[in-house]
Amino acid sequence: PHGAIVGYTNAGKSSLLNTLTKSDVLAENKLFATLDTSTRRMELPDGQQVLLTDTVGFVRKLPHDLVQSFRATLEEAALADFLIHVVDASHASAETFLETTTTVLGEIGAGGKKTILAFNKIDLITDPERIQELQHRHPDAVMISIKTGAGVETLLDRIHQMVFDRVVRLDLRLPMNRLDLLALAHEEGKVLHEDFGAEAALVQCVVPKRLASRFEKFKV
Repeated sequence: PHGAIVGYTNAGKSSLLNTLTKSDVLAENKLFATLDTSTRRMELPDGQQVLLTDTVGFVRKLPHDLVQSFRATLEEAALADFLIHVVDASHASAETFLETTTTVLGEIGAGGKKTILAFNKIDLITDPERIQELQHRHPDAVMISIKTGAGVETLLDRIHQMVFDRVVRLDLRLPMNRLDLLALAHEEGKVLHEDFGAEAALVQCVVPKRLASRFEKFKV
């Protein structure tokens, strides 16, 4: 599964990618600090792996020729299975930023995708009523602070909900002449446990549903 992190410039997209994937993509408080896509692999608590891509930050009324220049990075959002839309909750224009990004996503053909809305930088908000107001306007949104870690676990749960129906968890007894299937599980999914006996290997794994039929006859 592939998710794209989108949002207005300086919302914290690269920092979120670094946090979720334990990587070190450049993250600066500058206009267009991200000019190219960065894709990293993250692992969910159940062992499932997901690809996440950082994208260029959106701005209001982005000139058409500039949109063309950034088309490669913007298309990552159109090609992704789901989006994480990051908004700087502490900014006075947060709602405008949200609308701007939503508009641009529609223009590039990514408007109808499954989306997790994440309001970042809640640690900078001193008025608790502000957070309540945002939550009231956007009841499905996740309130997070990448700096303090607040809400990140909730965000992980939401990502898991986005992709859980794409995989299946299996308990297998694979005969020694079918260890090619163990190799397939390692390559395409996640092997959680393997125990080798004289005649067979006992394997617990998570694999894409599209491959489940290959393992059917060896299920325990």
